[in-house]
Amino acid sequence: MSSVRNKKAKTPLPVPGIRRLAKYLDKVWRFSKLVRKLKDGRKNPSTPTAAVFLSLFGMFSVRLGSLNQLWTQFKIPGRWERWVGSIKPSADTIAYALDRFNLKLLRTMLWVIAVLCKRKKIFKRLYPDTHWVAALDGIETYKSREKDDCEHCLSRRVSVNDEYITEYYHRYVVLQMVGVTPAVFLDVEALRPGETEAAAGVRLLERFFTRHPRFLDVITLDAFYLQAPFVKKLLKYGLHLLIVLKQENRDLYQDAVGLCAGVPAKITRVGTEEIKFWDLGAMRTWMQLGREVRVIRSVEKQLKGKKQKNGEWVYKEEIKDWLWCLISPEGGEQLDGELVVKHGHARWDEETRGFCELTQHWYLDHCYRHNATAMLACLMILFMAFTLTTIFFQRNLKGRWRDFTRVALSRLLMDDLVLPYEGSFWPAAPT
Repeated sequence: MSSVRNKKAKTPLPVPGIRRLAKYLDKVWRFSKLVRKLKDGRKNPSTPTAAVFLSLFGMFSVRLGSLNQLWTQFKIPGRWERWVGSIKPSADTIAYALDRFNLKLLRTMLWVIAVLCKRKKIFKRLYPDTHWVAALDGIETYKSREKDDCEHCLSRRVSVNDEYITEYYHRYVVLQMVGVTPAVFLDVEALRPGETEAAAGVRLLERFFTRHPRFLDVITLDAFYLQAPFVKKLLKYGLHLLIVLKQENRDLYQDAVGLCAGVPAKITRVGTEEIKFWDLGAMRTWMQLGREVRVIRSVEKQLKGKKQKNGEWVYKEEIKDWLWCLISPEGGEQLDGELVVKHGHARWDEETRGFCELTQHWYLDHCYRHNATAMLACLMILFMAFTLTTIFFQRNLKGRWRDFTRVALSRLLMDDLVLPYEGSFWPAAPT
């Protein structure tokens, strides 16, 4: 295996290839055992389900953009057999298996990885806290203006050149850990035709907490989820629900802003940022919910500078006004108000270290197979590849490799595929 020299230790450092990844996954995560449990609905398949899964996992890990691109790699003799096995599936075989993948087993594997992350103390806090926080939000991965034979497609009317046409799309709600690194995805659920994100979100959370009732303490959500029926269905799980309060026409919003005018704010300064903070305590303005909620406000003023071509600095004042509605379990712990603000801002982890990174560098918005089951299966395998390769790069690499970007490291994974090596990369082949 090729290597680089560590200037401090004066010893060669092995390149982080896919063989090393396989060894790490099997030793730390029992990967072969988990993969062997996966199944799909094909009858007497000649290609094992494990080979299909490993093909997709490997494709995502080395950042290949399509099944055809993967199949082009598979045509090279002696290259991918050590990772996938002796039988390499074609692009059509992968698509056919994806349409029939057992999503329950795949989702269980996603949960096992999250549980092991906690048990092995993989998570690193981004700020001092003892609570486990996750964000629930929606994401759109496919849209087209051409009708396909898919009964699960959602539809909407959009304006194009002053003319309204029908657009078809698929949308999902995703549950992701926030406030910690690495960014671990916990579950995903597709929206059905005619339903809202809130309905799909309830289905996802009820399924997750039925299996893992104590995994999370706080769920942070966008303003759309500030609906009494949604909140009432989740109160039984003993969670703190932190929801952005945006709608200015709501009585709760108007009362909160009115109270802030008569209550002195707590002011803190961090560098060029000034933060005014109000913890308004229990309020009963939300009559539809029929119980007290807590409202917290944070007005953040920051002076941002930009250097012009002539060398002069131009400063601009940026003000952000945040209101959050916190619904806590009755008789339960009362969260610190300033910590709640950190939980609220942590929700953007799902955008920056989740959806944004996956879209820019992992082809999240590419439809590998337009089938409802296949699309969900691809999403979950993508989330697993994203989580496990990130942990591998962070925890298993040393020396100068830590200075490389994850995109560059993912390209290096393929180096092992062209080097001579006898047998399988897996200590126990997942067949």
